Amino acid sequence: MKLYFMVAAASFLAVQAAIAENVTYRCKMTKQDSLGWIAQEYAFRIDAASGAAMAASNNHDWTNAQLKDRGAKGYRVFWNITAPLSDGTQQRVKYQANLNPQQETVKVRMSWAHANYTNKPYGVGTCAVVK
Repeated sequence: MKLYFMVAAASFLAVQAAIAENVTYRCKMTKQDSLGWIAQEYAFRIDAASGAAMAASNNHDWTNAQLKDRGAKGYRVFWNITAPLSDGTQQRVKYQANLNPQQETVKVRMSWAHANYTNKPYGVGTCAVVK
């Protein structure tokens, strides 16, 4: 009976730990220098244990992202999307977000993947954990 209880308790704790590893943050941008390239809201799904991340905004759906754990500074998330331009062409763009869960802040920067434009839109915002 003790063994059964210990196995059941260990299983419960393992499931709880697995659930806790995947955290979703919703971030509302409070300042944007973007001309539309920085969205009004972002969401990030972070699985620090596996090093996986996903990013979404009100401009694009969930996409896989790269995650860098920066310790006390939080996380750096990188992702790429193909976005339509006003002339109907498609442009590959790169995003980088510096997410600091302790301070509940995010800084998002965008650049063009295959062009060397001098302006690199950015924005800052506040984040909260989605429960």
